[in-house]
Amino acid sequence: MMHRAFVCLTAELTVWAVPLAALVCWFSCHTALHLLEQARAEHGRGSLGWLAGAAFSAGAGIWSTHFIAMLGYDPGVGVSYDPAITLAWLLASIASALAAFALLRRSRDRARAIAASLILGLGIAAMHFTGLRGVRIQGSVVVDPALAAAAIVAGVALTCGALLALPRGADGGALPRARAGGAPPAGRGGRLVRASLLMASGITVLHFLAMTAVQVVPDPQAEAVVDSLPHAALAAVIAVVTLAVLGCAALALAADRLRKMNRVLSARTAALVASEERMRALTDTLPQMVWVMPADGYTVYTNRRFQALFGAGVSSREQRFASHHPDGREAIAAAWRIAEAEARTFETEARLKDLSGDYRWYKIVMVPVLHDGAAVEWIGTALDIDDMVLAHEALRESEERLALALDAGSDGLWDCDLRTGEAWTSDRWWQLLGYAPGELPSDTWTWRSLIHPDDRAEVVGLLDRHLAGEIPVFECEHRLRRKDGSWGWFLTRAKVVSRGADGRAMRLVGTHGDIGVRKEAERRIAHMAAHDALTDLPNRTLFRERLEGRLAEIAEAGGSCAVLCLDLDGFKEVNDALGHLTGDALLRAVAERLGAGLAAGDLAARLGGDEFAILVASVDGAGDAAARAQAVIRAIGRPVAIGDQSIEVGASIGIALAPAHGTDGETILRRADLALYKAKADGRNTARAFETAMDAALAERRLLEADLRHALVRDELMLHYQPQVRSACGRLVGFEALVRWSHPSRGLVPPGAFIPLAEETGLIVPLGEWVLRAACREAAGWAHPLKVAVNLSPRQFQQADLPERVRAILAETGLPPDRLEIEITETVIINDMTRALTVLRRLKALGIGIAMDDFGTGYSSLATLQAFPFDKIKIDRSFVSQLEQRPSAAVIVRAVLGLGRSLGIGVVAEGVETEGQMRFLAEEGCEEMQGYLFGKPQPVERLAGLIARDAAWMRDAGENRMIAAGI
Repeated sequence: MMHRAFVCLTAELTVWAVPLAALVCWFSCHTALHLLEQARAEHGRGSLGWLAGAAFSAGAGIWSTHFIAMLGYDPGVGVSYDPAITLAWLLASIASALAAFALLRRSRDRARAIAASLILGLGIAAMHFTGLRGVRIQGSVVVDPALAAAAIVAGVALTCGALLALPRGADGGALPRARAGGAPPAGRGGRLVRASLLMASGITVLHFLAMTAVQVVPDPQAEAVVDSLPHAALAAVIAVVTLAVLGCAALALAADRLRKMNRVLSARTAALVASEERMRALTDTLPQMVWVMPADGYTVYTNRRFQALFGAGVSSREQRFASHHPDGREAIAAAWRIAEAEARTFETEARLKDLSGDYRWYKIVMVPVLHDGAAVEWIGTALDIDDMVLAHEALRESEERLALALDAGSDGLWDCDLRTGEAWTSDRWWQLLGYAPGELPSDTWTWRSLIHPDDRAEVVGLLDRHLAGEIPVFECEHRLRRKDGSWGWFLTRAKVVSRGADGRAMRLVGTHGDIGVRKEAERRIAHMAAHDALTDLPNRTLFRERLEGRLAEIAEAGGSCAVLCLDLDGFKEVNDALGHLTGDALLRAVAERLGAGLAAGDLAARLGGDEFAILVASVDGAGDAAARAQAVIRAIGRPVAIGDQSIEVGASIGIALAPAHGTDGETILRRADLALYKAKADGRNTARAFETAMDAALAERRLLEADLRHALVRDELMLHYQPQVRSACGRLVGFEALVRWSHPSRGLVPPGAFIPLAEETGLIVPLGEWVLRAACREAAGWAHPLKVAVNLSPRQFQQADLPERVRAILAETGLPPDRLEIEITETVIINDMTRALTVLRRLKALGIGIAMDDFGTGYSSLATLQAFPFDKIKIDRSFVSQLEQRPSAAVIVRAVLGLGRSLGIGVVAEGVETEGQMRFLAEEGCEEMQGYLFGKPQPVERLAGLIARDAAWMRDAGENRMIAAGI
């Protein structure tokens, strides 16, 4: 096969035929593909015209290539052509090209390109091989199938490559549109050249390989060939066809050039229109009016804001000047004439009247458009600055007010340029420090030099952090030195208001406020929070802090300290007798003496009431602590002069040592308090150190307190009654109810063991109410209507609703009010006389009898009797028990009895235990007596006989009186 092709190309074809055919083929293919691009760019009929031209160029090129090759082919026998069939070849070529290009006109995906290449390639092959029928030759034609198939495959493959190489769009279909300005898409021309080369190669290869596949076998016996289409005529036809193709190419080139020019012109026109639209849109959106006017003064262009003020029509210079405020119209007109004559920019601020008739301020600028040095037109703008003018005026007024405020304000202001260190400071800033304005350099170094050395590090540190942007605001309280050398407290606030491109602080603005008054108030508040308001001694909180600190020092470095808890002996009596003002003065005097006796490091504190504590920072054992305690007792024991009175009190002191008695503050204070209880129990005005047994006593006391709480719930309490008799006849008049506690394990607990505990813990209130209710309930069931006396605690009198509670109990138990007698001590009245007297009057109004118990043991008994009309007064047992031993006791009892007769108040003597005491009281006129002589306190069951005998006595006495009266 290769040999046959070589022989055909070298021996049977003329040398010029192959390159000429290839050149004509490439030219026609390039023209056809170029026209195909024109068809793709157009729409409608224009596109079909360009498609037809492309099909003609391709078909004519194929046909011309074929016949140029045939003209150069010499098979060795005569060859002629049939004109009709030759023309049919041309039409077949054009038709196949038209069908192929029609597929590629709108889309160039891979499938369409392959289909188009098959149509075109097979059409070329069909034209070639079927065209052999139009060849007239003396002999026969033999076709080699292998070479024919190779020719078809090669031609189709190259044609397919050509069509696939054509430019296509991003989606594989339409080409991208031309860029602005008419420039073709990048690489388009090169792709067309490559595609035309491949297509021409396919056509050429197919033709020449097909000619190689044909072999002419001469036949001498055949008829001679008549040349119906001479070679000269055929060459002329080929030339004409080639010229037609050249015409198509020229037409395509001209059309392409024209299209590019139209595209450029359209783009420029559109750009000009768009630019004008953008310019108009821009001027319409500007906040100022815009207009253009030639030298005649009539506007040729105006934006919307201009039209909104002057109307949509053409405006003249006179119309515009007429809208100016009369006050400035002439001056503006004169200035405009000068600027117009000199052809320079004109600027002014003027008030223009809007459509509503109001005048607003505008910033007017007129810029000349010069040509050869002369102004051919003017571009004017007018910006509404009415709000700015008003704001400027308001700002000016505000600045004036601010200046006045700065002069009258309490804070000093400053503004510092951090690049130079220079600062502006208000006059007030200097005045706060006592300097005249400008007396010192106004810069940052001056301020830093005035900062207290102890505060400087903190101030500079916070300022540096703010300058670095770590904290949003600089705020610091510190001291500054005044001109007189004193230190004043100031609050400085500042903020960076300007930073450079690198973030460095450029400007700092701040204020200085004098906070000396607040600091002094804070100091006083802090002092008050840690000190007692009455004595100015440290309070419990500060004492505990100092104690804990000292204990920590001892734990780390060794040593010993002592805590002295002390309580004033007799203070309550002074307070009750002489009043709270005197008591307060006494407490202040004691505090002064405690403070005067302190050594370095010691601390005295008032813990509350008349309780004080002393921290002895360093002691040499228990003996040293005891000696210090005795010194305190002696100091307090000296008489205190308050007004014209000389008052003496004592002190009981409890001592606890650290670390011997504990290593924490809570333990030390608790054990010193236990020692204080021991000191009071041992006779007062003495000092006792903590002992281990005291913890056990405290535990016992707490256990007893818990049992007492349970006793109220478990019904372990009971009442014993002590008789009260009339001295004249010995008749029973009533009983005093006394509470007893029947403990399940302790047995009968005496009142002295739990009543004080109940008073201290507050249990006395529910306990007293229980006693009152139980006494009334039992008395209501007695066989004889005797009185029952019940003691009420001072704590019960602190209840505002005490009368209501008593009335409810009487109603509940059914006891008549006149059978109930309430006994109170003078303390109830002395603590709060007004409130106590109000409660007593409400109780007396119920019909209840009121008796003053323990009369004569207080300081103000006479004043109490004068303040409230008691039904009875009870002489304390301490006086009655001494009647036979001490004459002074008899004098006091006799005086009390005389006082009762004078005031019309009954008197009851308590603690009568001997016949001699009874005779004395009877002789002195004591109406009622109570004591062991007449009976010990017993349960009501044991007194049933006594009550029955008294009832019988009353019956007999009544019958005798009736007999004597003759009834």
